[in-house]
Amino acid sequence: MKNNPLKKALLALGAIVVSHAAFAQLQEEKNVTITMDLQPILQLKMEGPDQLDFTFDEINEYYAGIVKYGATVLKVSSTVSFDLWAAGLSQGQEGSFLWDNPVEYAAPSAQAVDEIPLTALELRQFPANPSVAGGCVNTVALSSDYSAAFQPITIPGTSTMSAGNNTVYCPAPGTPYTAPTSTNAVGTSEKYIAGGTGVVANCSVIGGSYLIGGLNPNTSSYRYVMDYRILPNLPVTFPAHIPTNATNATAAYVVNADGATGLLPNGSIYANPGVYTMYVKYILAQDQ
Repeated sequence: MKNNPLKKALLALGAIVVSHAAFAQLQEEKNVTITMDLQPILQLKMEGPDQLDFTFDEINEYYAGIVKYGATVLKVSSTVSFDLWAAGLSQGQEGSFLWDNPVEYAAPSAQAVDEIPLTALELRQFPANPSVAGGCVNTVALSSDYSAAFQPITIPGTSTMSAGNNTVYCPAPGTPYTAPTSTNAVGTSEKYIAGGTGVVANCSVIGGSYLIGGLNPNTSSYRYVMDYRILPNLPVTFPAHIPTNATNATAAYVVNADGATGLLPNGSIYANPGVYTMYVKYILAQDQ
């Protein structure tokens, strides 16, 4: 039987086709786009009563004051760098930077006024503002937070004290969210609990939480315990608020509060008995 050249060629071509069919692949692709949205979170948790009552019904309480230790605990969780501060405010019934006076126990005399500066309230924090120890270039260590101990009256019956370090920061009543102003000039720096003025190195607390901490596993920068003190003295002139004629009393919030009241350091004008109210707003804000 003779070999057929045409048949051999067809068989070879068939082998090639079969070989290509065995190794050929079909592929189709579709892509899925993944988007991640990191939402900024600022969370401030406050533990403690939402109303604190200071009742002065003993003479020694006027002289020594009343302190509410650990009355408020502030816990912060944040995904951004933040500042934290306290703002002393009222409804302005007696005037800007003054406590409200809903109840009077006696008609004011020529020497008694219903004018108590909001800065009569003192705060003390623990721990200290980490931005101070961190070297925030805009802060003054002695006046940029509330970590100083409550100071005693050095001369009874007057406003001569070595204190004023703890008077609450009081913004203008029409702009309650105005942040304090940190400066390098002694006596002018307004108080932060954490952070400082401006987007400057070390002038804020980096994001973290009281649950797990931040870059440093120590969570103290995200948890603050607040004490409160009111010291009326006799006559009732609230010496801890420091009148503006005293040393280191040039911070704007002290000047404003002092200028709103007629109280005199020598006691010739003093506060009338009654019920007075104010409130403290704790503000957590992204560093800016």
